Amino acid sequence: MNQDLEVWLMFLPFWLLGTVAILAALWHGVRFAVVHARAHAAGHVPKFSLTRRLHWHELTDDGRHHLKRAFQSFFIFFGLTALGLACVAGWAFWRYG
Repeated sequence: MNQDLEVWLMFLPFWLLGTVAILAALWHGVRFAVVHARAHAAGHVPKFSLTRRLHWHELTDDGRHHLKRAFQSFFIFFGLTALGLACVAGWAFWRYG
């Protein structure tokens, strides 16, 4: 088997799962923004500001859900990327000594 193909086939599951994780992070991030904007328009939560920290208890349940899932997906993406690179590096050291 071609060595380049072998490396990419080994990295493929991590790449696919990482792609799904980053798409989930984007989805939940956008949903958080929509949910928070609707809650702010209804007067339930303070306006999001980059200069003022938004506390966890100031969010709605739906907002907390989407923000938590966005962070989890983002960290899963970085973990899968690191794990995939470590597998490829381990394979390279094992193969070429």
